[in-house]
Amino acid sequence: MNELRDFALPWRVVELEDAYRVEDANGLAIATLFFVEDPEQLDFTGRLSRHEARRVAARIVEMSDFRSVMMELEARDGAPTSMRSKH
Repeated sequence: MNELRDFALPWRVVELEDAYRVEDANGLAIATLFFVEDPEQLDFTGRLSRHEARRVAARIVEMSDFRSVMMELEARDGAPTSMRSKH
């Protein structure tokens, strides 16, 4: 039961009341980043600021974009990009 899931592309960021959720194209939640608005709560809640949570969520989505490009290259060239020789 250790199979890796294949999360459908593209991924997107959904804003919730106190979090940003990263979802795949089917709406499956990949990550949830909770935040607090009150700067005084940042230290003792362990949550991110709204801005930090949004930035991290955006970076997660960027990783899926990179993965999509790599998959396209592999399909076009017929070999995994990690296995290509570096000339």
